[in-house]
Amino acid sequence: MTTEAVEASGNNLDDAEKASLAIKRIGMIALMAIGLGFFMQGLILTAKLASGGSFPNITFLADLTQGVTWSFLVCSGVGIATTLAKARAALAGMIAFIFAPIAVAVAKGSQKVMAGLLNAAEQPAVLSLATVSTLRAIEYGLLGWLLATLIRKDESRAFPYIATGIAIGVIFGGTIVAISYQVALGKGVVMGAPQLAGSLVNEIGSPIGCALLIYIGQFIGRNVKILSAAKA
Repeated sequence: MTTEAVEASGNNLDDAEKASLAIKRIGMIALMAIGLGFFMQGLILTAKLASGGSFPNITFLADLTQGVTWSFLVCSGVGIATTLAKARAALAGMIAFIFAPIAVAVAKGSQKVMAGLLNAAEQPAVLSLATVSTLRAIEYGLLGWLLATLIRKDESRAFPYIATGIAIGVIFGGTIVAISYQVALGKGVVMGAPQLAGSLVNEIGSPIGCALLIYIGQFIGRNVKILSAAKA
């Protein structure tokens, strides 16, 4: 079925059906975001071990909690933004801009709670919470805007979504890691290869993963519309 036919089938859905599809799409993205969080933590651990790091102690559970919470909240935020603001890409960017610092704060809080439950020493942060929140607000605000633009254009190919995630990840993720490294040096702390590798995987991989989840959500939603039109 052509893009025009898919669009026509979407227009045939009533408001209740559209709302139901939107809720289902957001819920699906949220569930996949949890899986993405576990997957990213596995990649980060693999990168650290491959770079000569030792297997982490019990603090890994605190880091896992933070990673999964961050992935769930920020990707869900981008999913909500791109779903509810399909007609206005700028609004999608604003929603994602607001969600990102909230996700940073909640994820950091969950890490502290888990570390306290485990009686584990919390690793000192290189960058302040305010700095990280600001950078990620800009990063995911721009990501949400770009993805919403693709959706508005009815882009059905995976590559533009993934390429957008890669570009955002390399630019902003690379910047965050570079700033973290310089700040750490200024504090007399040397970031080793395992820590750098883990940070790069996390900062670059997260926006790519979120972009891929948004594409999957759009792909499934598009096919649901086709099935709905066929049944009609």
